[in-house]
Amino acid sequence: MKKYRHLYGPVPSRRLGRSLGIDLVPPKICTYDCVYCQIGQTAERRLVRKEYIPGEEVLEEVRSFLEEKGSDIDHFSLSGSGEPTLHSGIRWIIDEIKKLSSVPVAVITNGSLLYRKEVREDLLRADVILPSLDAVSAEVFQKINRPHPEVTVDQVIEGLVEFRRVYGGRIWLEVLFCKGINDHPEEIEKMKKAIDRIQPDRIDLNTVVRPPAEKWVSPLSHAELEKIRTFLGEKAIVIPEFDRHPLSVPGQEVQERIVAILGRRPLSLADLSKWMRIPQHELETHLTPLIQEGKVKTRSFGGSVYFEIPVAHERV
Repeated sequence: MKKYRHLYGPVPSRRLGRSLGIDLVPPKICTYDCVYCQIGQTAERRLVRKEYIPGEEVLEEVRSFLEEKGSDIDHFSLSGSGEPTLHSGIRWIIDEIKKLSSVPVAVITNGSLLYRKEVREDLLRADVILPSLDAVSAEVFQKINRPHPEVTVDQVIEGLVEFRRVYGGRIWLEVLFCKGINDHPEEIEKMKKAIDRIQPDRIDLNTVVRPPAEKWVSPLSHAELEKIRTFLGEKAIVIPEFDRHPLSVPGQEVQERIVAILGRRPLSLADLSKWMRIPQHELETHLTPLIQEGKVKTRSFGGSVYFEIPVAHERV
């Protein structure tokens, strides 16, 4: 199986099904340093757009993937290890992918650069945009997203409003709630007013489900999310657990695939089992040597044990 530098997966996405991830920036360059980020703390907050990764390299890997595995995926997902709209060639990459395949192209973005006209125009050809909006008041925005000093929450909201005016595809707005940070009634009321202006096609309510960048961050309960969903209205849904049947993995590639998947996000044993279609007891026999060799480590969060790649270990 070919190893890729800029592609990862397909991975099980709770919103996009079988999603082939595409990294457009190195880990972890972003406009935010969100306290809940499962990838970890931001190495450098940036606003400068440039070709962080050569577009031709990305397209060559996409071609190779399609030749090797075909189109048995639900979405191409431009996201990964940082903010994808920082890549100045994202429009060209979207256009070229759509020439190669009919599989829909999704862009998972924090929405922080949509106040710029060129960024809005760059995303017009994507099939679905999944921006985030975790806060509306400036104080909460600073606490949860820890943005670049030049980014304001008003800019973010206005950028989303303007993007909705020009974009004819689907917008699935994600709001991720952290206990005691952005879940108080006043903030949620302000959130509803902002969402009414943005007019997304769907509102995805999420909370912390994997180990976050900051250990003190806690999730909301399902009941708390349901209460918010009722308040926000019929477009709002609580993101369900992934339940699609994943692609099978040949036995000889199990450890390699474990390292590749965990290199992008921490997962519990149940997550890995569901994704790889391998019984948990069998996965444990592959995880044990990886842990002993220092290629995988464990971390407890929310009463569950998660497996992840140590920071110093090179991703596959």
